Amino acid sequence: MTDADNDIKKIQQRIKESLLLIFTSESDDASDKIWLIENTSNDRLKQLIPKLSVLSLHTLEIISQNEGIKGIDIAQKLGVTKGAISKVTRKLLDYGLIRKEQRPTNLKEIYFYVTPLGAELSKLHQQYHLELDKKSFELFRSYDLSSLELVADFLEKLARLR
Repeated sequence: MTDADNDIKKIQQRIKESLLLIFTSESDDASDKIWLIENTSNDRLKQLIPKLSVLSLHTLEIISQNEGIKGIDIAQKLGVTKGAISKVTRKLLDYGLIRKEQRPTNLKEIYFYVTPLGAELSKLHQQYHLELDKKSFELFRSYDLSSLELVADFLEKLARLR
C-alpha cells in the first residue's frame, strides 16, 4: 500500500467516524425532547413529548405538511416500512396528535390529519430544526462554494454505493 493509499484510508476512517456520530446523534432524541419541553408552555405536550420517538415527530411533521396523506406515502417519504408507520400512527392517534379518516368509497385506505395539538407540536418541532439549521448554516458559510459542492457531490455518490 502506498503512502497516498494510507492517507486515503485515514481520511476514509475520519469520514466514517463523523458520519456515525451524525447518525447516532440524529437517532438520540434526548436533545430534541429537552428542547421541545423547554420551549412549550403546553402542559399536555410536556407530558407527551417524553413518550414520542424521533420517527413519531417526523411522521407528525409529514402529516402536518401533507394533510390527508396515506400511511404508505408517509413511509415512502421517511424511507421506513409501512409497518413502522402503522405502529407510529397508532400511538399518535392514541395521544390525540392526529386523526384518521376513511372515504366511503374505499374503506381500506386511511387518511391522516393533524389535530390542533398535533399541529402545535409539529410547529414546535419545525422550530427546533430551524435552530439546528441556523447553526449548521454558519458552519457552511465558513467554506467556499466549490468546497461545499465537492462535499455534497461526494456524499451523494457515497449514498448511492449503499
